[in-house]
Amino acid sequence: MNKKTFIQIVLLLFLLIITVSFYYNYFSPDIKTDKKEIKNIVKSNDQNLIKDLSYFSKDIYGNEYIIAAKTGTADIENPNLINLQIVNAKIKFDKKNEIIVTSQEAIYNNITYNTRFSGDVLITFENQLVSCDFMEAKLSENIAILSGNIFYKNFLSEIYADKIEFNLLDRSSKISMFNKNEKIKINYIKDGTN
Repeated sequence: MNKKTFIQIVLLLFLLIITVSFYYNYFSPDIKTDKKEIKNIVKSNDQNLIKDLSYFSKDIYGNEYIIAAKTGTADIENPNLINLQIVNAKIKFDKKNEIIVTSQEAIYNNITYNTRFSGDVLITFENQLVSCDFMEAKLSENIAILSGNIFYKNFLSEIYADKIEFNLLDRSSKISMFNKNEKIKINYIKDGTN
C-alpha cells in the first residue's frame, strides 16, 4: 500500500469517527440526563421528590431572590406551585442589604416567585431578628407579610405582635394585632437589660 492511499484511509476513518460521535452526541434518540439530576430525583408516594433544589430571580430594580430547599415536590393540582422543606432564602437589594429567611416549609410559585414560609420562620436583616409562624413574600407586590406569634428584636427593643407588613421597596413597616382591642407589646432595652 502506498503512502497516499494509507493517508486517505486514515483520514476517511477519522472523518467516519467524528461523524458517528457527532450523531450520537446531538441526534441520538436516547435522552441524556445529568448524573446529578438522576441522583436528586427520587420516587416517593407517587410524587417526584427533588433534593437540593434552588431558584433564582431578579426584578427590574436589580433586587435578587434566591430560595433553596433540602427537598421539594410539585403540587399535583397546581404545577406552578412547589412544596419545599427545610428552606433558606435570601432577598438581596441595593447590592449591599439582604434579608435572610429560614423555615421548615414553604410553598413557592415559580411564575410569580411569591412564597409562603411556615414552621419556625426566622428572618434576619442587618441587626434585626424576627421569628414568627408564617411569612408570605409577595415579590410580585414588593411586600412581605409576617403573622402569628411575632417576636422582633434589635439592639434597642423587643416587640411582640400578630402581624407585620414590610414594604420591600421603601423598607417601611406596619405592625398590628389581629384583635384591635389588644396592644402591641414593646420592651425597650437599656444597657442590654429590659
